[in-house]
Amino acid sequence: MRQAGILAAAGIIALEKMTKRLGEDHARARNLAEGLSENRGIVLDGSPQTNMVFFDLASKVTRSTDEITDQLKDRGILVSASGVRRFRLVTHYWIDDAAVDKTVAAFRDVLQ
Repeated sequence: MRQAGILAAAGIIALEKMTKRLGEDHARARNLAEGLSENRGIVLDGSPQTNMVFFDLASKVTRSTDEITDQLKDRGILVSASGVRRFRLVTHYWIDDAAVDKTVAAFRDVLQ
């Protein structure tokens, strides 16, 4: 365990700093869900209680999750599917309000 100190440092930062800003991540997840709820191609699992937003593609969407993922990547949004027609988006330290707005707009463009 020569690298134990590096692993421990990450844990200390997570416990001492990141837990204090979890509320920001949760608020951004709610904002993300709210923005995505206006998209008729998305069926949300309700309002998120954490920093994770889960949704399925509406039955009218004919594109696969792989196609949608590729089109989002072309717009600078990195996502991965968590099922055949399902996505899970997570807000975290590197996701700010502008990223939430960009994600909502990208999904709107791709699913219109």
